[in-house]
Amino acid sequence: MSQTTNFKHTLLNRLLIVLLCGFFTTACITDPELYTKQASSPEQSRDLADIDHDGIINERDQCADSPSDAIIDNDGCSELTGRPKVKYRIIHFGFDKSSLSTREHKRVLEMATFLKKYPETDLYLIGDTSEEGNDSYNQKLAKRRINSVHKLLLDKGISSERLKQEIYSFKNHLPPELKGRDRRLIAVLQWPAHYKDYQVKWNIFTEMKKEQLSY
Repeated sequence: MSQTTNFKHTLLNRLLIVLLCGFFTTACITDPELYTKQASSPEQSRDLADIDHDGIINERDQCADSPSDAIIDNDGCSELTGRPKVKYRIIHFGFDKSSLSTREHKRVLEMATFLKKYPETDLYLIGDTSEEGNDSYNQKLAKRRINSVHKLLLDKGISSERLKQEIYSFKNHLPPELKGRDRRLIAVLQWPAHYKDYQVKWNIFTEMKKEQLSY
């Protein structure tokens, strides 16, 4: 009798354990608090964000202002080329004209905004003309084109000390890819010597940008 009784007690205990486990498991599953989405802390959100959209989260990013078209290393920094940092923009003029069209006027205003953003830069205004006409006349025309852009930049608060004026020649601050003569002004933006340019990643637009680089 005692063995039968012990067996019944053991069976009842096991059945009770199974029932209790089932009850607590059901309670856990149906507890809505466990399904409430926990909002990540602001600090965590900032760490996982990518503020400059370079593919490196802020937690690991050592260069938070990387250019969008630069090749980025594992620390989120631009890979430098070793070349001095230079950008340029071409302002076009009509034949024998030195006044700015509406479109080019707007583009010079954009240059002024850029110059204010990067106060460490200097801007070389290189006046150019087409090959028609004699050199004396073309030099005066190139100078008038420089003056049109120079005056507008001064009016927008750019210091004259940052604006360098040059007439087109092969010895001045022309980017090497600009060849030939044209009805234009070439505005060359140059950073101090210790600033270095960065490697640009290739995409379908890269070759097009080589033809018309701008900032």
